[in-house]
Amino acid sequence: MVPRTVGLSNAPAVGSAAAAAYAGAMTAPWAIETGEVLANLGFSLLDGDRPEAPGGCHLMVAFRATPTERHFDPEEVACWVAASGRGVAFRFARKDAALDRTLLWGHVHVVDRFEIENRFLTFGGRLRTTALDATTTVADLTSPGPIVRWGGHSQGSDPLAAEVGAFFGRLIVPVEEVPGAEARLSETPALVLYATFLRSIAARLAHTPDVTPGGPTDPLGSWRIAETSRLRAHEPDAWAAAGELLTELGLH
Repeated sequence: MVPRTVGLSNAPAVGSAAAAAYAGAMTAPWAIETGEVLANLGFSLLDGDRPEAPGGCHLMVAFRATPTERHFDPEEVACWVAASGRGVAFRFARKDAALDRTLLWGHVHVVDRFEIENRFLTFGGRLRTTALDATTTVADLTSPGPIVRWGGHSQGSDPLAAEVGAFFGRLIVPVEEVPGAEARLSETPALVLYATFLRSIAARLAHTPDVTPGGPTDPLGSWRIAETSRLRAHEPDAWAAAGELLTELGLH
């Protein structure tokens, strides 16, 4: 995909709009929790590998007018959203204090004023931002699938990152070669895409005789098997839709 940046020139700036957002935020549990978690942090990943947790997985980010120099001080986040049936690059910062929109699968970069970054991978989900006061905006990226660390200045990579990254790499093939695949993926709910990821691993292992699912050569097996059982039992529609998507995109 060749990214086209989505502009945010019409987003409300911190000021009177921020004051209104803050007034509404005080009744929003997500904003209160995010502010508390980030009181002394620039960002935090909560339940990143525990999609079964209440509310799913969360990547929380704080944008402050003045860097604290106590932790990582984000200035901007880069991610992906859908526009006109395709994935486009999307950036937001402290001035963008009233967002509520859907994110696409792919990479998320949390960047500071020196262009240093911490990277994550997500199956997509919901992005919300609000101003806590005239100097601080917080963002919550939440997903029904894992959000995994993918290296960077302040962190290493999660064990699951290699599998997720490889899966996203395989998705690029139909996006570039199959007519309509990019639009199809841009419309696919994050939960369905996550289920497709789990099904794709199972399909691959079925053709890998040297690996016993859940055995020593399948280090993520116990986690994957538990998540597969959970989705099949509690999200049967998403699980069925994932099977259709897997076939449609040729990702067996």
